[in-house]
Amino acid sequence: MRRPGIAMVTALFPPSIGGIQSHTHHLAQKLARRGLEVHVVTREVPGAPRSEVTGNVHVHREGSGTASFIAGALRRLHALRSRFDVLHAHQLLSPTTIAILFRLFSDKRILLNPHASGSVGDVQTLRRQGPLGEARLALARRLADAFIAISRPIRAELEGAGVAPSAILDVRNGVDVSAFHPTDAARRARLRCELGLPEGPLVISAGRIAREKGVDVLVAAWPQVVARLPDAHLCILGDGAEREALSRLLPEALWMGGIADVAPYLGAADAFALASRTEGMPVALLEAMACGLPCVATAVGGTVEVLEDGLTGRLVPSEDPVRLAEGLVEALSEPSWGAAARSHVVRRFSLDDVADRCVEIYLSLFADGEPLGRRAVP
Repeated sequence: MRRPGIAMVTALFPPSIGGIQSHTHHLAQKLARRGLEVHVVTREVPGAPRSEVTGNVHVHREGSGTASFIAGALRRLHALRSRFDVLHAHQLLSPTTIAILFRLFSDKRILLNPHASGSVGDVQTLRRQGPLGEARLALARRLADAFIAISRPIRAELEGAGVAPSAILDVRNGVDVSAFHPTDAARRARLRCELGLPEGPLVISAGRIAREKGVDVLVAAWPQVVARLPDAHLCILGDGAEREALSRLLPEALWMGGIADVAPYLGAADAFALASRTEGMPVALLEAMACGLPCVATAVGGTVEVLEDGLTGRLVPSEDPVRLAEGLVEALSEPSWGAAARSHVVRRFSLDDVADRCVEIYLSLFADGEPLGRRAVP
């Protein structure tokens, strides 16, 4: 059987920065290396070319607003219709709308891949739209060949929205463990010098600076860390609506803004913090663990499937700066957590394994006979 061509539709892709962007970019590269023809259809980004080929992945940027993105993506997919067989839509929002509309006029297989859970998750966002959102969910259930669940909460939300359990495939997010890896003391010192980071215990946090990421809780916790470790430093990577206000509350933190390549910063750090109120399957946490960092994260969403409390890091309640501070002080004295975290990620969350599983799914969808989501899942 020939290998199917893949069209990935995502509203979020580099050069914009974030977990979905990182995951879709690296997954597309891995799929192309496995011999698949991969096209990514995404939004326009200022300064980025409308079309480019990077690492054998064909990237097409269509429209910046929602309506122009949907219209432009449909035109592009129509032009590419002879080049792909499976349409893999990331998020149940505009990418799924594109997939559904395209499916109405084609026989391409459709795979839908939500990335967030909880109050800001894909399912809840659609349900807040009332009848229109429910209609979009109903069309997704009827027309999709299969869904991917990256975490148990997302599977539960899909089932709660009426998706048949047999149509949901469990495929966790992954990390490129060759790109994200531990550093020794000498390289850590060099990285700090190159990046302008201070000496002393250094905690990194990475992600959007938005309410769901709980950066305000980390800001509230940090003075309690410094009270016990006066030479500790906090470095926050990311941008968002809350950055300006929070940076005024904790001006001594290193507010670095959006960073396209976080690996050097993780290599320079001693521990990692993730204070989210909700998560799908946190790519930032996987990257930090792959770098061998002791991690402290809130016990929300898919995070509890990644971090093993007391073995690879510390899970703490959300909205609890006291417990978060205690966990960070503990992490800075438990380097063994980092080695265990690296081993755990390599064993269970390697992006190579994720890519292999996706190829298996694409081949099953592309095979003759009844679509994968409507028969027994292999």
